[in-house]
Amino acid sequence: MVAQLLSTSLLLGAHKVCSPVLGVPQQDGIPESALEHGPPLELDSVTTNPLSPALTEGSLVLAPDLVQTRKSLQPVLDLTTSIAANSIKHASGAGVSLIAEDGTKTSTASTNPLVSLADERQYELGQGPCLDSWSKSVLIRIDDLNEDARWPQWAEAARALHLGSVLSTPLLGGTRNLGAIKVYSDKPRAFDRDAENLLLQLADLAALLVENLQMLISAERFSDSVKAALESRQLIALAQGLLVERHQLSPQAAFTRLVEDAQRHHRTAAQEATALLAEQ
Repeated sequence: MVAQLLSTSLLLGAHKVCSPVLGVPQQDGIPESALEHGPPLELDSVTTNPLSPALTEGSLVLAPDLVQTRKSLQPVLDLTTSIAANSIKHASGAGVSLIAEDGTKTSTASTNPLVSLADERQYELGQGPCLDSWSKSVLIRIDDLNEDARWPQWAEAARALHLGSVLSTPLLGGTRNLGAIKVYSDKPRAFDRDAENLLLQLADLAALLVENLQMLISAERFSDSVKAALESRQLIALAQGLLVERHQLSPQAAFTRLVEDAQRHHRTAAQEATALLAEQ
């Protein structure tokens, strides 16, 4: 399913150097010094290929319609959380948040209500691993919410939801940090270095897809604006020509009259032109 995300990014015109082994976009890795861990945990050795079988099974079930994906970010976010929840061992659920540069949450996805509640508590309290992962651009792991003291208010709220551990990492785009992806577990010490590596891969792919889709959506919106502007100019030109012919006005005088009539009728020049042409 990581491969499914990658193939989707290629269809969207993403151009990025990929690892010849894993097919994962190569990005400046997050240095070990930037990884924030909870209390020491004895970790299993990192596998040579961290892609679990869950990543390649059922990809057709989770894959979104690509045409719809091109039109909306939500399918990408939903797919990413589904892959994270199903591929990372002991995960009770996963979520992703897109966050604007001013800290405003713009889009979210979660695999279940528990994840949504845990995330909402972070935004309400203004503290938590997801927010710090985004603001500091670091991977954060909480091994045991009963022992970690970094976000006491949120930890209390999370314990009330019967959560035991958390793993969160930023979505690092080419120009800025787009948000964060996280997985929750009801077990303490649920996540290890393999889980970190897998979540980092998903974050890289998701960031690549989201950034490409955001550029696509912006381009489509710009295209629509240009199209609307050209249509307005065409309407105004036609109405201007009609006034020139009807009242023997100069082109400039005809335009001035059209604007004055629009102001009197509390319309835009294009709306006034449309009304004038409709009378013919």
